[in-house]
Amino acid sequence: MNRLLLCLIVLAGLYQGWQKFRPHDSVLEYTPGSPYVVVYGRDSCGFTGQMRAALAGQGVVFSYRSVDDGAVADGLHQKMESLGISTRRYDLPVVEVNGRLLVRPDTAQVVRVYGDG
Repeated sequence: MNRLLLCLIVLAGLYQGWQKFRPHDSVLEYTPGSPYVVVYGRDSCGFTGQMRAALAGQGVVFSYRSVDDGAVADGLHQKMESLGISTRRYDLPVVEVNGRLLVRPDTAQVVRVYGDG
């Protein structure tokens, strides 16, 4: 019984680790020819601030939505869940680019996907 419980705990930990570190690059519906970027994050998040500053510095026009707004968080979670991305714990920012949902991407990746649109 103790071994079974230990195995279940270890498996749960491995699953959580896999969810955190696996690449989260999933595709939503997108109409080619209308490129867009939406940054989901928090005003207090340093990574979100860095992403916003970097995109502005690259001349990428983007929308920013704060996940502290319940409606924004609910909408983002619906998108993530529809793509099989866990909403239990994830890193900010989450960036939607031309129908792709990227969890804490680097700026170069966002600019590349944006340019493909």
